[in-house]
Amino acid sequence: MTLEEAIQAVVAARTQYQAVRQQVQHLREAWATHYAHLLQEEAFQKQAVRHVEEALRRLAIEMYQATGSKELASGVRVREMTRLTYDPQDALTWAIEHRIALMLDSKTFDALARVTALPFVTYWVEPQATLSPCLSVECSPTTPLQQETSQVPPCTNPESTSNLTDC
Repeated sequence: MTLEEAIQAVVAARTQYQAVRQQVQHLREAWATHYAHLLQEEAFQKQAVRHVEEALRRLAIEMYQATGSKELASGVRVREMTRLTYDPQDALTWAIEHRIALMLDSKTFDALARVTALPFVTYWVEPQATLSPCLSVECSPTTPLQQETSQVPPCTNPESTSNLTDC
């Protein structure tokens, strides 16, 4: 194949691709126009789910702070997240003095600071409410409830922020 033939083959392939791509784009636009009401309802319901989930998380934190209990209900738990606050320059100075780094690797430093008390790091615990993707009232009676482990939950949708819609 000559250079000119290769160029012509690319031009032809691109022309065909653009024609098909334009057809697909028109079909997508027509579909979106036809189902605009459904797309709006989906967006509304997604926002509603986010709103009530956040309200449940706030309530879970309030109950945890009042009772100290982390297991609040089936599918509603509180976990404590250790957070760190420190001046990166102090951390870098400390790392250089201890011959760990010439540049601060904050991920590695955070891991070390979690297990080593350092005078310039402020340690604090932040409670974080977690919700099961399928609360007990949503899962079918034939589906056994799984405890939170490293297993993949039975309801998954990689595009949703909440897997509740997939139960």
